Amino acid sequence: MQNSRKLLITLALLSISQILWAVDFPTPEVVKISERIFVLHGPIQHANKTNQGYMINTTIIIGDKGVVLVDPGGTDEVGHYIKQQVKKITSKPITHIINTHSHGDHYLGNIAFPKATIISSEKCRDLVIQTGDVWLKMMENMVGRPFPNTKPVTASVVYPANSKTPITLNGVKLVIWVPAGSHTNGDLMIYLPSEKVLITGDILVNGVVPTMQDGVVKNWISVLKEVEQINANTYVPGHGALMKRGEVKSLHDAIDRFYAGVRDGYLAELSESEIRKKLDLSEWEKLERAYVIGRNINRAYLEIEQDLF
Repeated sequence: MQNSRKLLITLALLSISQILWAVDFPTPEVVKISERIFVLHGPIQHANKTNQGYMINTTIIIGDKGVVLVDPGGTDEVGHYIKQQVKKITSKPITHIINTHSHGDHYLGNIAFPKATIISSEKCRDLVIQTGDVWLKMMENMVGRPFPNTKPVTASVVYPANSKTPITLNGVKLVIWVPAGSHTNGDLMIYLPSEKVLITGDILVNGVVPTMQDGVVKNWISVLKEVEQINANTYVPGHGALMKRGEVKSLHDAIDRFYAGVRDGYLAELSESEIRKKLDLSEWEKLERAYVIGRNINRAYLEIEQDLF
């Protein structure tokens, strides 16, 4: 029995190794923020055949006895690949996974870390239960092949909406900040007061158009104002390069102008296509993922319509 179990484990490890060898993932840019915080910058395009579903920033927080990993990627394969990248930085085990929100590119890699404690907002957990299979199918369609070993895995530790909770993991002091629904209804941010670092998920993005189809844009604007005011020197966005306070303000102002423009158009009884022609979208049209602008207008339009109903 023991020999059979060892054989099964060996075959499983060989299978994982073959997958990692066969898939040519893009090499992440590794940015060191401090002695214990590193960021793996993945590609910023949506999932496709070139990036094989690897398309996010992952933050590595090294504690006394292990690693806290923020956002493990969008498939089991990406999760295993990120695990290999972490091993190049530290030999400590990954003990905790934190999911910033319920979009599959950020959390479907959970399954690659069966021994880790997974943390998210309460609403994120609920959304993973409701939409996990849909996100997996989306990833498969965008990459162009199935991921039979990827399954949505929910958090076992969750935090309620509109809360800021100080915790200590592996000797590292964190604040788990669950704001009002912004990019999604289940967003979560992580603040490290000692390093003055805020890890935001897709509440912040850099070099890409913010995606609003699952968002609450009015809340998002208010949350960005709070983000600007927090005592942070470095902001880790969900996609793109690290940000400073001035860049956070620029994103805040851009979303604020966008929402106000859609609202003015709605009040003038313009259609969505007419609003798009009147908005100055030149800043966003030159960024990656500019194709989401139409969806963003639709989301803001429907939100404003509901607010004024």
